[in-house]
Amino acid sequence: MSKKCMHCGITVLDRDSDICPLCKGSLTDQKLDGIVRYNGYPDIVAKRRKTIFFLRLLLSICTGVSIVSAAINIINAGFPWAVIVAASLFYIFIEFYIFFNPDIGMIGRITVTILLAALFVVVIDATCGFRKWSLNYCLPSALIVFNVFIIVLMFVNRRKWQSYMILMVLPILLGILPLVFIRYGLVTDPVLSETAFISSSVLFIIALIMGGANARIELKRRFHV
Repeated sequence: MSKKCMHCGITVLDRDSDICPLCKGSLTDQKLDGIVRYNGYPDIVAKRRKTIFFLRLLLSICTGVSIVSAAINIINAGFPWAVIVAASLFYIFIEFYIFFNPDIGMIGRITVTILLAALFVVVIDATCGFRKWSLNYCLPSALIVFNVFIIVLMFVNRRKWQSYMILMVLPILLGILPLVFIRYGLVTDPVLSETAFISSSVLFIIALIMGGANARIELKRRFHV
């Protein structure tokens, strides 16, 4: 026999207590159907198992639909639409995976989403004849959006904005790719690609100067130097 507070909804296992420890209200008797509840914490293991089962089921569905689509596409020949279907399905799966993964924070989820979206449009462009619109406009635009995202984070978390220094390195490294594409003729309209790289570099330099010693310490800590 246990007691329950009708106001807070908590269960108190102390049978000698008549007062709720939270609201100081009166407690009423309650049966636990023979199960002793040692604490009120949720069953994390059961929730984790449901999540893993859902992700495995989703992966199986995505894989099965991709294989069937590829088989139909190969038999009928023509436009390789199965590539877009498979890329879309696995993009959806990865998004669900990072959403349900507790080890990935909100910043990591948004970062992966932006980068995957850029890669996804490149796949679509390559499948549709590779007119290079993804490399000319989408990829550098994604880098610029990522820079704006970093600036927003810096304003939201003004006290510890130096912790985002490592994020500023990523668009600079990725910004080198469009420059390489320009060199080999894969990018035919270089203005946006150059803008993305320059804006990433300027943002990093300004943050490094404004951050002073704290910014340098953060970079050394991240790169273990």
